[in-house]
Amino acid sequence: RGLRESTKVWALHALTDGTVVSGDSLGHIQFWDGASGTMIQTIDHNDRGADVCCLAISKDENIIFASGIDSSVRCIQRQPLSEGSDPSQQRRWSSSTSHRKHSHDCRALVICHKSMDTCPDRLELVVSGGVDSKLSTYSVHDFKSKRPKVWQNWSNQSPVSLSREKRLLSVMRLNQIDLYRLDSPGMEKTNSSSCSETRDDAKSFVKTISVKSPFNLNCSVISDDGKYLATSDAASLTLFKLKISQVDGTVDVHKIDLDSDCRRPCTALCFERNRLICATSRGPINVVKISEETASLDHTFKEHMSNLAASSHNYAVSTLDVSLDGKWLALGRHSSLKGAVHVFALSTSEQDYKHWWSVPELDSPATCVKFLGNGDVESSLAVSCSSNEFYIYNLERRSLSHWSNDMGIPLRNALPKELKSRSEPVSRIISDPNTPQGLLLGSYGYFCVVKLDQPNHLRAKRLPTRDDDFAISAAPKKKNSHSSSPSSNNFTICLRYNEVVFQDFVGKSEMVVVEEPWSSTLATLPDPLTRRVYGT
Repeated sequence: RGLRESTKVWALHALTDGTVVSGDSLGHIQFWDGASGTMIQTIDHNDRGADVCCLAISKDENIIFASGIDSSVRCIQRQPLSEGSDPSQQRRWSSSTSHRKHSHDCRALVICHKSMDTCPDRLELVVSGGVDSKLSTYSVHDFKSKRPKVWQNWSNQSPVSLSREKRLLSVMRLNQIDLYRLDSPGMEKTNSSSCSETRDDAKSFVKTISVKSPFNLNCSVISDDGKYLATSDAASLTLFKLKISQVDGTVDVHKIDLDSDCRRPCTALCFERNRLICATSRGPINVVKISEETASLDHTFKEHMSNLAASSHNYAVSTLDVSLDGKWLALGRHSSLKGAVHVFALSTSEQDYKHWWSVPELDSPATCVKFLGNGDVESSLAVSCSSNEFYIYNLERRSLSHWSNDMGIPLRNALPKELKSRSEPVSRIISDPNTPQGLLLGSYGYFCVVKLDQPNHLRAKRLPTRDDDFAISAAPKKKNSHSSSPSSNNFTICLRYNEVVFQDFVGKSEMVVVEEPWSSTLATLPDPLTRRVYGT
């Protein structure tokens, strides 16, 4: 190939000693003398001659990482200096090991540093990303011995929303929204002994609502009573009124006209009865009041944009929630600084619109905000973080709740190992309608039931249990080393579901879980490089 067409250099880095490192379309990683322009050494990244698209250099410049069309991330190390040798002398490079955590082309590598509580030095990590939309992290100095971590590739903001009253699910696509109907709770079940049932999306499908726009949709929500549906792209907000027939259940859709102040593009949406809360892409929070066929701007919050840490304003509002009594509004950004989470008082017969509180600085970036309580008790605010910590705040006192104070700060020290060790951060908090003292923490590959009125243990219950996993074996099982440890009554982790994009309660004893198999996403991606498989 190098003789038929010119070789392309895709990646280029210069070291402080004058060495230049290149990655090219022949799969070569080459080292050059920057002063003379002569090539010093060549290392093959793979045996297929697949392009090397990206390089990353460690802080001490003794380790190089390379990847590309062949998705393996390869580590190349410089030979250490021998005792008494001249530090300026040329040292050879050697390929040590590689990891393959991507199914398709790897297009980006970067070195980052992470602060560790147990170590004064910052941990050096290399992060890879590619066509398969996955992010993987590797330890720079323990690349060979430590397994890489694969991080979730779904947004914390779910494309699915739920209307409990009409039992409708809205699913946002690129340029359309699909409506699905859940079966009625009183219908006869095919298997009465089963605690969960799978619904066929083809049989549950109701209607497709197309949105004509040159941009992809980025957020959508359906009202709890099923009367309205809102969606936004990078250009504008669109609002629909839904009319559901009582006879055959068909859905008629009518677009509601919005004036220019209401059509601002949004990053997050939330309904509160006949009000639509819009987190606009430029920062302000608009409250749009909806009547039968019209909508008007009722109020705009801007207090969260001033007199706070400027770095927090660089993050768009990613999550919104309204309390069940309609008194409180909370917003969250993917930041850990002061100004990441704000609470507002909404207009009611007892109070006017006003900014209520800015939550203090968090230990790690906020991922979700959720009001707890069933409407009959005092509302509390739960905030989850990317470290899987979560804090509960008392709104009236503007402070941590008694539960959070009792657990201690940072909360991570009191969390069970099964929750702390999960690589997927908490992306959703679900308020349990059965009790105000319970909540669920949800993520892509698990969810955790938390009972706030139970004593805390450092180990959590696991469902399915390990006995369930090995139930096919009739042989007696060895006791687990942790079997003598007290089981947790307040943390239960469920691993029954995977690839979860939405989860919420439909009623007091009924929950809906929406899964998106990763195989369906892979089917939409271009074909990866065909690798030789030996020993078959």
